[in-house]
Amino acid sequence: MQLGPQFLRHSLETALTFLYPSQCRFCNKHIGFDSIPYFCNVCWDGIVYIESPWCDFCGLPCVEEKCDECATAPPPYGKLRTIAYYETVLQRAIHLYKFEKRKSLVSPLSQLVITRFPEDMIIGDYDYILPIPIHKRRLRERTFNQSTLIATEIAKSCGVKVETNALIRQRNTSPQSSLARVARETNIIGAFRLQNQDDVRGKRILVFDDVYTTGATVREAVKTLWNADPIEVDVLTLARAQHPE
Repeated sequence: MQLGPQFLRHSLETALTFLYPSQCRFCNKHIGFDSIPYFCNVCWDGIVYIESPWCDFCGLPCVEEKCDECATAPPPYGKLRTIAYYETVLQRAIHLYKFEKRKSLVSPLSQLVITRFPEDMIIGDYDYILPIPIHKRRLRERTFNQSTLIATEIAKSCGVKVETNALIRQRNTSPQSSLARVARETNIIGAFRLQNQDDVRGKRILVFDDVYTTGATVREAVKTLWNADPIEVDVLTLARAQHPE
């Protein structure tokens, strides 16, 4: 028996409705099949991007070359750039992806980075992207490293490599999101270890993380990488919690 196009369309729509909820997870309005998973196009278009001018170091909006904080205490990385603020729909999307394991969001989140790649960063100048590693115990619990999956999609699109063996997380620290600012700084000390120094020495590295909050994790990872004498270490994050008034 030959199945008609109407039956096939109904079967496809039923399957999609099962796989993807029909309501936006941010505004609860109906979403169409042309929307990204879990969110309507209106909400997704409401993501607030970080645009220049920004501080040469930390990437926060700033009309001067350096913000007051970076002028006083320069960070260990060359420069840090972030795509958008960790708020509203993007915060919800990252939470669904990271903690509820909605891997279908890898592609749209990666596209945010690819289409909004910072204007003063040239991806081809880096030897590879290095996603912030998570501890093997947390990897078993979560089954994936959220930063690695996004970094891999970016690398495929931009023609660069992803390096996941040079830096490892040697301590299973408490989740940074559960700690106050001061506690985050002490919690992450000594969390990383260089596993393959030859993969770092003399290289230009772009460290990638999903969310930048206080910066403690990124700073500790970058400081560890400098022990192997790379040429350059810059940082790119998908989202940033700090939103200046």
